[in-house]
Amino acid sequence: MLLGDLLSDPELGLVLLTGAEQMDRPVRGVYITDLLDPRRYLSGGELVLSGLVWRNDPSDSEKFVAALVDAGVAGLAAGTARLGHAPPDLVQACQRYGLPAFEVPLTVSFTTLADRVQRRFAPRRELVSAVAAGANLDRVLRMAADELGADCWVVSAAGWVVGGTAELAAETRRAALREFATGHLPRPVRGDEPCVLWPVESDAEPRAAAWFVLARGELAAWDEEHEAIATDLGTVVALLRARVEETRRIAGRSVEAALRRLLDGTSTPAEVAARLETAGLPTGQPLRAVALSAGDQAASTTLLREIAAATGLASVTAALGEGATALFVADAHHLADLDVRLRGIVADAELGLGERRLAVGVSDVTPATALRGALEEAGYARRLAQRRPGRAEVVAAAELASHEVLLASMPDELRLSYRHRLLAELVAYDSAHNCDLVRTLRVFLDCSGSWSRCAQQLHVHVNTLRYRIQRIEEITGRDLTDFSSRVDFYLALQLDRAMTAE
Repeated sequence: MLLGDLLSDPELGLVLLTGAEQMDRPVRGVYITDLLDPRRYLSGGELVLSGLVWRNDPSDSEKFVAALVDAGVAGLAAGTARLGHAPPDLVQACQRYGLPAFEVPLTVSFTTLADRVQRRFAPRRELVSAVAAGANLDRVLRMAADELGADCWVVSAAGWVVGGTAELAAETRRAALREFATGHLPRPVRGDEPCVLWPVESDAEPRAAAWFVLARGELAAWDEEHEAIATDLGTVVALLRARVEETRRIAGRSVEAALRRLLDGTSTPAEVAARLETAGLPTGQPLRAVALSAGDQAASTTLLREIAAATGLASVTAALGEGATALFVADAHHLADLDVRLRGIVADAELGLGERRLAVGVSDVTPATALRGALEEAGYARRLAQRRPGRAEVVAAAELASHEVLLASMPDELRLSYRHRLLAELVAYDSAHNCDLVRTLRVFLDCSGSWSRCAQQLHVHVNTLRYRIQRIEEITGRDLTDFSSRVDFYLALQLDRAMTAE
């Protein structure tokens, strides 16, 4: 459906306010709002219907229209019940931003207008009937591909291909992930071949846990029929995903309570093993525990389920502690490189994290009878990952044999106090005298006390470096020829780096 189709409909009686040259814009949905900034609820291509309740003064029109344009909507239909007409400041704002706008007469309700648009986007009977009859994702994708005349896929923003009608080239998949993370849908994708990225409606948070439809073809060449098919496919995929999520939640709930009791000592490994069997995990094989934090517990659990699915290994995920924990069961050979797989998956998922930080800890391979130790090990590794500066970090149990573990396990108050006692005077001196003694000390220790290498990295003469180190010793009262003093300063600087990153 185009904007011009609505304008030419005599039963609607819409009055064009601005944008006569843009009546060929496609309308891909409708959204009714009286929010001043509804961007978070828009995905692009909608006709926005508003009764203008948000308008308290003329300056509000600028904010409202700017938000709609930023969201990529098709146009605005303004109701007249509150103000009697569309105010001039709203029309002028639409003209400045190039947003087509209509005035809706009092005789036409928003419900009537919304129904007129949505009837064009009602799910196709064939796809919905197939899903209702129990069709799986592969069957739905084959049906949609036949109607589109092109291969199509469902891809998780965590990087794995949920389903598809053909092999998906790695470069096309990576290009789709980049596009999905950066803008509103639908949008074109340029990889090994042109594709169209289409949304699957979901309230999954963060964005890295969402799914989307990818179809071969040029978006600019699609007509209304293609867009309707893609919209319908997105709708039924959302229904199928809801089924998947419910199955995952049921399995997670059955294990979650058992894991909590295991950690607090009120349950035995045998009882937990029974729960794992119920969730479909064989307990005769070894396992690895993975702890993940991505902000709040709900988002962590949703994201870990997607990441776990991307590994291809049997797993179950449960909300636990400040984040979520997954148990992976397989033979030792397949579990051995789980941390390597997770690093690749997390690198893909990082694109969709938004402002969140992701920390993942992975235990060693262990028998099911040693599950409690694996859970604790994964938790320590996750806390170490949280202390590292990157936005998405994965730490394996093998990395726990390091000073970082001691630093990560210290209470925040103690870490702050330790850093302050060792570095506060140097930081104050640098600030008062516009010096760089803290950086000099960091580079000196990173160079293992080598005068020549440190001077070279700092681009100063060795004598200048010797003067700076002497000044550091005078200010702090510590002897940098003493190994224990070097260790103390090194740890303090590591804390400074980690806490600054936080």
